[in-house]
Amino acid sequence: MKQWAISVLGIWLTFTAGWLVAAQPNIILILADDLGWSDLGCYGGEINTPNLDALAKGGLRFTRFYNTSRCCPTRASLLTGLYPHQAGVGSMSHDAGPQHPGYRGTLQPNTVTLAEVLKSAGYQTYMVGKWHLHNRQDVKPTDRGFDEFYGMLGGFNSFWHESPYYTRLPEGRPRRTYTAPQGSKPGTFYATDAFADYAVDFIWEGVKQKKPFFLYLAFNAPHFPLHAPEEDIVGYEKLYYEKGWDVIREERLARQKQLGLVDRDLVLPPRSEVVAKLHARPSPFAGKPNPPWNSLPLDRRRDLARRMAVYAAMVDRMDTAIGRVLTAVKDAGCLQNTLVIFLSDNGACWEWDPYGFDESSSPKNILHQGEDLKKVGGPESYISYGSAWANACNTPWRLYKHFSHEGGIRTPMIVYWPRRISKGGSLTHFPGHVMDIMPTLVAAAGARYPAERNGLKVLPMEGISLLPLFSGRNPARKAPLFFEHEGGRAVMEGRWKLVAQWNSPWELYDLETDPVEMNDLSTQMPNQTRRLAALWEAWAARCHVELDMAAGAWGQPAPTSSHIATPQIAGRPFKVQCEVETRATEGVMVAQGGRQQGFALHLSEGRPTFSVRINGAVHTIQSTEKVSGRFTVSGRLAGDGTMTLMVNGKTVAQGRAPGVIPVQPVDPLTVGEDTETAAGPYTPPHRLEGTVKDVRVQVN
Repeated sequence: MKQWAISVLGIWLTFTAGWLVAAQPNIILILADDLGWSDLGCYGGEINTPNLDALAKGGLRFTRFYNTSRCCPTRASLLTGLYPHQAGVGSMSHDAGPQHPGYRGTLQPNTVTLAEVLKSAGYQTYMVGKWHLHNRQDVKPTDRGFDEFYGMLGGFNSFWHESPYYTRLPEGRPRRTYTAPQGSKPGTFYATDAFADYAVDFIWEGVKQKKPFFLYLAFNAPHFPLHAPEEDIVGYEKLYYEKGWDVIREERLARQKQLGLVDRDLVLPPRSEVVAKLHARPSPFAGKPNPPWNSLPLDRRRDLARRMAVYAAMVDRMDTAIGRVLTAVKDAGCLQNTLVIFLSDNGACWEWDPYGFDESSSPKNILHQGEDLKKVGGPESYISYGSAWANACNTPWRLYKHFSHEGGIRTPMIVYWPRRISKGGSLTHFPGHVMDIMPTLVAAAGARYPAERNGLKVLPMEGISLLPLFSGRNPARKAPLFFEHEGGRAVMEGRWKLVAQWNSPWELYDLETDPVEMNDLSTQMPNQTRRLAALWEAWAARCHVELDMAAGAWGQPAPTSSHIATPQIAGRPFKVQCEVETRATEGVMVAQGGRQQGFALHLSEGRPTFSVRINGAVHTIQSTEKVSGRFTVSGRLAGDGTMTLMVNGKTVAQGRAPGVIPVQPVDPLTVGEDTETAAGPYTPPHRLEGTVKDVRVQVN
């Protein structure tokens, strides 16, 4: 009898161990970019999203799930389980230096990523899409736990042009072949479709490995520049022209009430205000609510309807891509034990007023009419849709991306896991946060969160596991939720939310009775306001939050070491010169501007290079000889477009651009790196190891 019991126990242990390995779910984490809370059909939107709606029908939807209101911080928090400042990404990807540990612009070495944790638990790890946590060569996805990567390292790029924006890592891995656009005629490359191509490839590769796989699919849709295939746009253009944003807001709220996403007695708040900000052009709408749709001229309404139609087409196309990915999982026979999570990195993007922008993320706006209007969304266009449509996409919440009010931080969130979700189509009103994804997936995978990484003590996770929600139970969150980005700050504790914009007083809201943040109770409840403010201050001190770091975003001098006075070069010949001492072979010496307009002096394979970007196209001349040590380099752009590169006073290369740079670049002048979008044919920040001094820009 004893021998039989031991034998049975041995069999049971073997079976159990095998079951544990088999039970590890495949994980697909899908992140949209700048998607509004109400855009999906399952969140009240009119956009066609059948695949995400199907996930919601079979899974769990969150009505109160929060991000950090901007691209980089959300990605940092999502991948580390920390507040973004703890991970070193309190703002964007610019490195403010070691004296500002919350603002290093990339994941810090004392953090671990989801990919690193899951890889140690036996997973194959894949990433497709937008990384945007990159300002050094050693912080690419494949440096932080991903086995394979295809996508973009920076923040936003053309959806129509693969080169030079989209890359495959590790270098030398097989790549698909696409054709480039010819003028206004698209080629075969469209980023959202390409992301689905590689995601499907990686899924089948993971299945062949006979190991669980983790796929992080980070779409850049529907972030600007708004680009979409014409066949997807045409179905939406008439709809948005005839209805406009006021009717769309009303209809979305009505559907949200029917779906149980909001209370049936919720009153649609007034249109959100247009906030004045550093990069925004002087606007007659600044400081005022977005205008009524019917107050606009017909030609402006046609322009804005087209812009919103392109945005909707991008969401529609993303849903189709997600459908392709889910079909691959189903065809592989592993859908039942695949955990799928979908969310957005922030609310819809308002930049910069109701009319949107053109040509780059700049103050410029163009009223498109006639044949020009039909080109909007194509390879030669570069647009956003503006604050009023963003307000509609965030229905019913207040404000937008960048802000810590609900419109900036509340995201749709869908979890689908047939093996574990007890009731498909259910809703939860539990407040979740992107930092909860790490502990949730660690628990789901049976993984271990490490105490150290490369000899450094790792920060403990701040988030909590959301697994209890999958079976209808609320988890326990012991601490409030905190937020800060560009001075927009908030703390949530139970029903109470304390929130403020940059350099503005605290506002207090009861989210149970006032989720749209219209009735400020701060003066009526001063003790509650002071108590919550003290909690926020203590958190800020613990997590390296510095409100002064937000000054530059609101038109005040920013404390940044690499930005200097930005010359006005639009329409004018210029010469840029600097002294350099370096042994490096790659890196930016001086750059101004970005993906649409600008210039850069940089090293490429040790050769001094002068690049000028005009309307998105890069024109480059390069020395035939390499340099090292100390040297002087200059680049000149003449009025007729002649480009001249000189090293130590000697002309080493000449070429020609179409003319002078026609539009003042938005991205500032930087030294030793290109901190925002790329002015030259490289991936930012493309930092130079060495010294650059005596920078001079002479404008004629």
